[in-house]
Amino acid sequence: MSGSIKTILRDLGLVIHVPGVMALASLPISFLFDERYAVAPFLWTAFVSLTLGQLLYRACRHSEETQLHHGLLIAAWSWLIVPFLGALPFLLVAWEPHQGASPTLLAFAHPLNALFESFSGFTGTGLTVAVHPSQLPRSLQWWRSLMEWVGGVGVLVLVLSVLKATSGAFRLYFSEGREEKIFPTVKSTLHTMWWIYLVLTALGVLVLRALGMGWWAALNHGMTAMATGGFGLTDHSIGDYGVAVRLALIPLMLAGAISFAVHHEWLVKRRLSALWRDPQHGLLWWLVGGGFVALALENAWSGHWVWVDTLFQWTSALSTAGFQTVDLATWSPTAQLLLSLAMVAGGAAGSTAGGIKLVRLVVLHKGVVWRFQRLRLGPHQLMRYALGDNTLSQNEAGRLVEGAGVLAALWGVVLWTAVLILLHVVPDGVSLSQVIFEVASAQGNVGLSAGITGPDLHWLGKLTLMFSMWVGRLEIVPVLILLSSWWQPWSKWRARREST
Repeated sequence: MSGSIKTILRDLGLVIHVPGVMALASLPISFLFDERYAVAPFLWTAFVSLTLGQLLYRACRHSEETQLHHGLLIAAWSWLIVPFLGALPFLLVAWEPHQGASPTLLAFAHPLNALFESFSGFTGTGLTVAVHPSQLPRSLQWWRSLMEWVGGVGVLVLVLSVLKATSGAFRLYFSEGREEKIFPTVKSTLHTMWWIYLVLTALGVLVLRALGMGWWAALNHGMTAMATGGFGLTDHSIGDYGVAVRLALIPLMLAGAISFAVHHEWLVKRRLSALWRDPQHGLLWWLVGGGFVALALENAWSGHWVWVDTLFQWTSALSTAGFQTVDLATWSPTAQLLLSLAMVAGGAAGSTAGGIKLVRLVVLHKGVVWRFQRLRLGPHQLMRYALGDNTLSQNEAGRLVEGAGVLAALWGVVLWTAVLILLHVVPDGVSLSQVIFEVASAQGNVGLSAGITGPDLHWLGKLTLMFSMWVGRLEIVPVLILLSSWWQPWSKWRARREST
């Protein structure tokens, strides 16, 4: 076995421990609500996860240090394997015979439905095949929320938080799509991130409880709001709660779309201006206001004007939180496409939000501005490249624009490919705008639905949306690295065969 493969397997072994630890931590919920039939599924999940993780880690623990290309492959594999392990509680609870099993629970007896829910949870998406989430056992309601809460920060981030700091830690940290460092070391940055995450989650739970939610609902919705996940406990998401809860969730969803570095600035250093000073957070507030006005005008035109729901759904889409208060399939195609654009944009880099990320939109906008400014330069004039408070060289500016442009182009290719596939498997009568909406929701890791996702969706449609969730969570590059690693041995084998 080559050194690179052993390095990847060693770190994968560490990551694979996460679902097992989560399953053990979920056992008290089964006893608290007297759902003893869920105990064995959680124990089996823990056994499989921890045993497999230990075997891989111990067999490869003396391998070489993690490099960036290792980290990218580890991230891609992690976000494939962890959801498979996370599907076990859904599958095993649905298979466990007990009284009162609802059709919603029994739908998870199909492995693809269980896998879809797990992918949606760990990637922080929130699309669900549970027709009536209120009928699920409390243990599975908790499991859904816990998957999103852990997935909101990232399984690799969780693993790195408890391990001894090494020079390869930042490479793994970077491979999961995170680049910001609050402190000089990755370890201190991760600890601060978790501290902020816990404090804001607890604050959200207390606010929702104060507004009349029961403790159970407040706990689960507080977790999924901060994770910008979107799983709920009721059959109509947030539509079953009043105006006060909807308005309170808006700042909670936006908190999930703000980077941890900015949270540290205003929470710890009391620099409130950090919330709008840098370009991507300034763009966030412009999009919140401008997008709400545009969507409000469209809804007023089409007869769906309710300002609270309009503001809520726009914020939910832009922050990628995925909570829903209305049946979005009844909104106009233009409104659906506006929400799709918000889901594609997403929140700030360094937050729990999905989408392309606002920092890349800022860079692309700057690239257009710089292009036209260069056209107006005189023969002896010099070009100044400024991004926020930073002055860049021409090469640095070019690399930034190139990177953002390539990722946005790849994002668009994957999205439209998924749209074309989904169009062939959705029922008659589903519009193009609804299909675009559903794919944008999956790839943006949002969770809003136009009515397409469900247990009866064609298997190819489920696989397509799962692939979109995976690609969106990893921001494409690790996926391409993994696919190319599969393609190279195949190409070499075919070349040798043709030569003989």
